[in-house]
Amino acid sequence: MPWIGRPRPGTPWGIPSRRVALTRVTTLPVTDAEWAGDGFVLPPTGSGSSAAVGLALGTRRLAVLEARESWPPGRALELPRATGLVALHPSLRCAAVLGPGRIEVVGRAPEGGPVETPARAWTRHTQALGFDVTGEGLWASGLQDGRAAVRVLDARTLSDVAGTEAGLQLDTPALGEDDLDGLHEWMPHPRLPVMGVSVSLGQEGTWLTFVERGDTGLVRGAAVASVEAPFYPAGFLPDGSGFIGVGGTWVRRWTYPEATLAAEFLLPEQGTLATGYTGLVMAHAVLVAVEDLLAAGEWYLLQLDPLTLRPVCAWELPLSTEAVTSVHLLPGGFLLSPEDGQLWRLPDEVLSER
Repeated sequence: MPWIGRPRPGTPWGIPSRRVALTRVTTLPVTDAEWAGDGFVLPPTGSGSSAAVGLALGTRRLAVLEARESWPPGRALELPRATGLVALHPSLRCAAVLGPGRIEVVGRAPEGGPVETPARAWTRHTQALGFDVTGEGLWASGLQDGRAAVRVLDARTLSDVAGTEAGLQLDTPALGEDDLDGLHEWMPHPRLPVMGVSVSLGQEGTWLTFVERGDTGLVRGAAVASVEAPFYPAGFLPDGSGFIGVGGTWVRRWTYPEATLAAEFLLPEQGTLATGYTGLVMAHAVLVAVEDLLAAGEWYLLQLDPLTLRPVCAWELPLSTEAVTSVHLLPGGFLLSPEDGQLWRLPDEVLSER
């Protein structure tokens, strides 16, 4: 049985609470580019990779900011004039870009030389684009015959990987024209050519399907169907043994590859606290952004044990819920307010193992 916890009465959380300071990173707001709906693009992160995030600085520029790097970052990718979707390669040197009728790679090759990948004509309906942790597979998900489906391209040639040309349908309901796209999100495994493909259909729920790129094509793995309870796939644990989802009133851990529910934390039922469907998964902690709606009117970071999801600490942030209406926790310990493009860095005391 999964462990289910609730904050105990008495103190705001029934757990230690500490106020922390934030360091403002940007001198100029991060813009909300069309191809980065919340102003950022995440690369897949492996066990030995440096945490990084791509930040939209306009419709044609992607700044690549690594953990603890000063602003402005020393690396940026110039994008074509008409850019629909962007996927940042795990090498952080290049990105795949989807524009009207074509897909191409911009920047430098992973080895550091010029990109030699030829552009490819592309007319398939595509809602999301992303690399797996190997950097060899470029994944595309969209609609095919009324169902969400996924394909994989060879990152060096942009040709279909053998056995994947027909695409693989995901474990989602049939989609009507009113919900043609849904919200597609990636959750790459940190060590394997496996992608968690999440499709959320508003309040109808979220369907997360695991797909492996094998020698003979795509292999569908376990799936999680959360009907009428949408959630954000926050990411895998660093060893790949499980993954975390953040819903509107709960945080859950499932095992991988079985996708068996192993732990759950429930937020109070009174409605005084609500998550923004955002979380950061680290080796020693899971951080979840929580807003206090009725008391102090401030944002908290709820720190949970990554295995049991028992609450450990509530970090009080100096951010008013009136001034900052939503936040995103990003790799490297960055905190982004997508409405106005403000970016902060969390202090070491929150990010370090204790």
